[in-house]
Amino acid sequence: MESLPQLLSLPDELLQEILLRIACPADLARASAACIAFCRFIADPDFLRRYRSRHLPLLLGFVGQGVDKGFHAVEAPHPNAPAARALANVTFDFLPPPLKNWYIGNVCDGRVVFECFRHDDDDYDNIIGIDAHLAVWDPSSCSRQNLLLPPVPHGQDLQYFEAAFDPCAHKDDESLFRVISVMYYRTKLVVLVFDSDSNSWTIGTSASWDALSLSNEGPWQFFSLPYYAYGCFYWKIDDENKLLKLDIRRMEFSRVNLPPDHEEHNVVVVEAGEDRLGLLSYNPNDGKFLNYYNSMQNEDQRTKEWQMKKAIPLLVNDEPRFFIAHQGCIFIQADSNILNTKRTTIYSLDIKTLELEMFR
Repeated sequence: MESLPQLLSLPDELLQEILLRIACPADLARASAACIAFCRFIADPDFLRRYRSRHLPLLLGFVGQGVDKGFHAVEAPHPNAPAARALANVTFDFLPPPLKNWYIGNVCDGRVVFECFRHDDDDYDNIIGIDAHLAVWDPSSCSRQNLLLPPVPHGQDLQYFEAAFDPCAHKDDESLFRVISVMYYRTKLVVLVFDSDSNSWTIGTSASWDALSLSNEGPWQFFSLPYYAYGCFYWKIDDENKLLKLDIRRMEFSRVNLPPDHEEHNVVVVEAGEDRLGLLSYNPNDGKFLNYYNSMQNEDQRTKEWQMKKAIPLLVNDEPRFFIAHQGCIFIQADSNILNTKRTTIYSLDIKTLELEMFR
């Protein structure tokens, strides 16, 4: 009992640092309930931001690209396997049927946004209907675990749409979130914004294909998935050595140069620290390495310079698929030979250490 007064007599900066080192959120909650002074520190939005950045959410499992395949908890010997058992029986029965029409759009801070498309039963790659419906699943939340968003407003000639969370929104209130939806029309792109605080959609910006110097022959043929870094989304433009950039604060489009000879490369854009972009590049004509680049400081963002930092060996048999999470990891799915057996394998790549680990 004598240690608590001594602890409270410490300088505020040192006491906050001690509280920041509590790794388990449940232990932090108990500390907040036990002491008014601790509660004052822990409830402060700046403290919560620092705590979330230091203690990333546990990796508990994954959902296949098709939601009808269900949730797959991590398996032993993964260290998070015991914690993942709580989600082993998760279902998605809150989604309007059929489940085969629902797909993962984006993952951020433990939340998942699902997108709905109708497919031709005889040709599954052929999208025959776009309902523009979205749903958010938050397995870590007790109050708003499942939420169907209001239908996304759209016009008659909508060809495709995709959605992603805005990671910078509502940092002071974890119960709120914002979703950015990019709508692909025959003549233009339209950006819509959903805010859970108002439960409504607003128009962010729009641009014609001509203004972006892009073709309109089917947008899904021209872009990668959107990757987020420093308040912006980035898409790789197929057959070009460029990225399309959307600044979601200014709601402005622009183009960014890639390293030379990247017209046919698959790329992933990440945050490299100190406001620099990181770029993971895969050449499907080579297939043996994943190359990592850092952007160099340059006032003109359109003429960004890149420096090759590391070549990461990939032991895969076919072209991998990349899925990014905003907690410092990239997931790579590909067929591999494990103990002379061909199987689909998922790897996790730590963005800071660039270490590759087999996840499943």
